Amino acid sequence: MSGVIELIARAANDYGGVCKRTSHRTALLDFPVRFVDGSTRLHYLLLNIDGNRVWVKEHSPEHLPAFCPERHINPDGTFCLSYREVDNLDVIDYLSAVKWLDTVHKYLMLQRRAERLRKWPNNNVWAHGDAAKHEVRALRAAAALGPLIKTALLSGALSLQRRKSKRRPILDVWNGGLLLFSVWEKHKRVINRKRECFCRSNWPRRSKKLRRCKDHASQAVELALAMRDWSDAEEDFWKLVKGYECCGTCDGCPLSIEAHSEVQSLD
Repeated sequence: MSGVIELIARAANDYGGVCKRTSHRTALLDFPVRFVDGSTRLHYLLLNIDGNRVWVKEHSPEHLPAFCPERHINPDGTFCLSYREVDNLDVIDYLSAVKWLDTVHKYLMLQRRAERLRKWPNNNVWAHGDAAKHEVRALRAAAALGPLIKTALLSGALSLQRRKSKRRPILDVWNGGLLLFSVWEKHKRVINRKRECFCRSNWPRRSKKLRRCKDHASQAVELALAMRDWSDAEEDFWKLVKGYECCGTCDGCPLSIEAHSEVQSLD
């Protein structure tokens, strides 16, 4: 059976790339990427193999920043290609090697667009760090609540607000300017389950009461809690990387904003 590096080397030929083993667990991949304007950029990539998993980064930062959360480059320079619990890119045969290499190719194409736009060009990305696992929870709960809620979450229209009523914490889930539902955070229970369900599954007829509409009451609670944990984990991630220098290639990067705030505080 071919090893991971040999499988990637076979797949790289279709892209005009060359992959050479440098040790038992490492390899160098010369990988040309042709862009829509006809130009070609040759990337020199370092591969590190851990079982069937492949970590990849530029051999030395040349075309990409050494680290950029906004462009999904990890602090050690490795590319954040997917969330493994949902999209496993382990290389176990030739077809999975092709899938892995195709993902790298698309990633580098997006990097070129990000370079020009000064922002990541689409929303097809996972949250940073541990926030991704809570994003998965939110996506599953939203999908269970129907296409309207799922679409709102994917488009970024859903938001979470926290408040208190008589010292009891409440989570409000909004769709744009419309309050969808509220959850007693401590008791993990939707407020007013006698209201009509917001899934609109019976539209245009009158919807069922929330408490009687499938498992939507419990899924609504899970969505609110997942969005809360997602937000908290994102904040924790940015606190963790606070000391890193911003590469300056993306507008509105929290690292750049933080550095600017510190400079102003010194003035």
